[in-house]
Amino acid sequence: MCSGRVSPHFIMEGIPEGRRRGADRCLSSGECHYSKGNYLTAKRVAVLKEMLAFMGIGGERLRLEYIATSESGKLSQVFTSFTEHVRGLGPSPLKREAARG
Repeated sequence: MCSGRVSPHFIMEGIPEGRRRGADRCLSSGECHYSKGNYLTAKRVAVLKEMLAFMGIGGERLRLEYIATSESGKLSQVFTSFTEHVRGLGPSPLKREAARG
C-alpha cells in the first residue's frame, strides 16, 4: 500500500488513545512508487509529531521509515531499534496518568 494512504486519523487514534488500545508508539513504514505519496506522508508525520509533543506524549513515539517490500532485513532492524528506543522512553505518559487515577 502507498504510504500516502495512511490516514493521520489512525495514528492519532492509536497513540493518544493508547491508554485504552495499548499503543506506546507508532511506526509508519512502507513505500510509494510516486513521489507525491512519500511527500504527503512526510508532511503528515511532521505535523503529527508536533501535535504529539504539544499533547505531552512526545513526537519521538512516532517514526516514519521508507521500507520496500523486498527489504525484510531493514524492516526487522527498524522494528528492533524503534522498540528499544521506546522502551527507553517508558510507557506513554497517558498510560501513567490512567494508572494514577
